[in-house]
Amino acid sequence: MRWTDRLNAAVPRLRLAGHAVDVYEWAYWADEVVNPPHRHTYFEVCRVEGGHGRYVVADRAYQVGGGDLLFIRPGVRHQIISAEAPGIQLSWVAFDLSTGAGDGTDPEVTGLLRAFTRTDLPLARDGGEVAAVWEALRAAAAGPARRGQRAELAALASALLLGLARAGAGELPAIPDEPVDLAGRTARQAVRYIHDNLDRPLRVAELARHVHVSPRQLTRLFASHVGCSPAAYVERARLDRAAALLVRTATPIKQVAAAVGYPSVAPFTRAFARRYGQPPGRFRHTGDLSSVLTAPPG
Repeated sequence: MRWTDRLNAAVPRLRLAGHAVDVYEWAYWADEVVNPPHRHTYFEVCRVEGGHGRYVVADRAYQVGGGDLLFIRPGVRHQIISAEAPGIQLSWVAFDLSTGAGDGTDPEVTGLLRAFTRTDLPLARDGGEVAAVWEALRAAAAGPARRGQRAELAALASALLLGLARAGAGELPAIPDEPVDLAGRTARQAVRYIHDNLDRPLRVAELARHVHVSPRQLTRLFASHVGCSPAAYVERARLDRAAALLVRTATPIKQVAAAVGYPSVAPFTRAFARRYGQPPGRFRHTGDLSSVLTAPPG
């Protein structure tokens, strides 16, 4: 099966951040060509793979060669001419797309697609980004069918269409980067690691290595984002997990202690009584889980 045939069978429709893309044709041409001036009601984007020719759009002619991207927009009369050997080699995709609000998951994609549909840029030079994705898509579609191929083709086709839209949108307004709370993210990652490993010893050095900071830096992060030291948070998390196990299960106290990282019942009982004002056995019958403060991050 030719790679274009497989693409036409596997990727007739895509969704980009909630925007529907109907793909009418994936195609490849390598020959001399003189097609008549014509229009159509969908988008078509051609990449010149090799050779040379003329691209006439809205009565203006452009000399085109390898690496050029030709943007053919709905309702615009156009013509591709290459009457001399070796002709022109074109890969192209024809598609239609919705430009509504999308699903809100990626405003940047929505803005990009709107800009693409509202500009009239006829020609752009591919710096290599589009070619790389196009070649990856072609390679993925070639050869025998295999498990997972359809999903792979859909992902690459989506990446290609976004790259084509970016190239054909012209100058896009700069989108300011949203500030990222790296320190808070590091603290949350350490907290999650703590909750994932409450059944064994946890030292500050291990936590710091896991999130790639120094122990001193981790202590500062916990002070500012969690409100206590890492060691204090570990103990509090252990005891809160134990409180939940005591109230919600019939697990023996010795097993509860082991499940939250205490080697024996005695140190567990002392630590639990300090936090809850009563030993584990009494808490099992009278405890109120609304006093449990720590919980694994969602």
